[in-house]
Amino acid sequence: MIEKFDYIESQQDADELIEEFGQVGAIPRTTIIPPENDWEEGEEITVYHPIRVAILPMDERRIDGTMILTGDRQALISPVGLSITPAVGDILMFGGSFSGEVYSGGEAWTIAKLDTLAPAGVTVLYDAVARR
Repeated sequence: MIEKFDYIESQQDADELIEEFGQVGAIPRTTIIPPENDWEEGEEITVYHPIRVAILPMDERRIDGTMILTGDRQALISPVGLSITPAVGDILMFGGSFSGEVYSGGEAWTIAKLDTLAPAGVTVLYDAVARR
């Protein structure tokens, strides 16, 4: 009898490794709260969504000069506990810390490319290309 592969266990293993060797980072998202009256401006609110991320140098074999450039970094993001789904164009903050609900310090890079490792529909991790 063929035993089913446990993708949830793989997700947990990846999360544990990212937690052990990575750091807490953030993806900020800004939204506008509509005003009470049409003649007033809406209020911009930035929410810093916490993430667990491991930042690695980019493997030279992946650098193609088009989608992945010299100087890019690989960012492995755990899906466990995420309240959002990372997307190309998001700002990825790392190397800083949370003070209350605001993430500050460290570095801010842009997600230039994003692959989702999701065999059998279970997201195990996000593999992002981060660019300055």
